[in-house]
This record gives sequence, C-alpha cells and structure tokens, in this order.
Amino acid sequence: MKKLTAAIALALPLLAPGAFAEVTQDCIVEGTVDKDRAAKMGKPVYVEFHSAKNGKDARCSMNRSKNRRVQFKAPSTDGIENAPHGSKVKYRYTEDRNKDGKWELLEVSDTRSS
Repeated sequence: MKKLTAAIALALPLLAPGAFAEVTQDCIVEGTVDKDRAAKMGKPVYVEFHSAKNGKDARCSMNRSKNRRVQFKAPSTDGIENAPHGSKVKYRYTEDRNKDGKWELLEVSDTRSS
C-alpha cells in the first residue's frame, strides 16, 4: 500500500499548472464579414455576429443576457482579413474561472456563388 501511495504522490507534480482550469463559458459564435462597415471604421475587417450557442465544455451565457457584451480581442485577424464581403465565420469563445477569454477561428466560408 505504501508503494502505491508514493507513486501517486510522485505523479501529481508532473501535471502542468492550470491543468485543472475550469472552463466556465464555451460558445460557438457565428457571424458575417462586413467589408463596407470595416472600410467606414478604418479597419481591415469587421464581423457582425448574429448567433451564439453552447459549446462542448460549458454553457454559453451570451444566450441568456441581452445586456452581455463580449469584447472581441482576437490575437490577430489571420484567416479572415482577406475573406470576401459576406463570408460566414465561426469562432469558439471560451472563458475560464478567472474570466480569461480566448477566441479560436473554426471556419471561414465564402458564400459567393461561383
């Protein structure tokens, strides 16, 4: 029994710090690229978000409050800066217990007809 206890005690420190970070919000957010609005604002790209649904790791509280505003602070616009006007985009937004938000681009779809 002592050997098993020692093995467990030695294994615990090998886990990375934050390995148990709890995801408190997980949203799949969809929107449309609006190049006209981006030009008016002097920005390279603008996305008009129109829906948010629950992700796999937690519920999405954006659905429950019309007053909740999430500030889009993507690390970059890589992947959408050259997307044509009207393209559909899908992001995953997660927050952990410390309210640190993270955006991940999941999909960009060009909806123009060929």
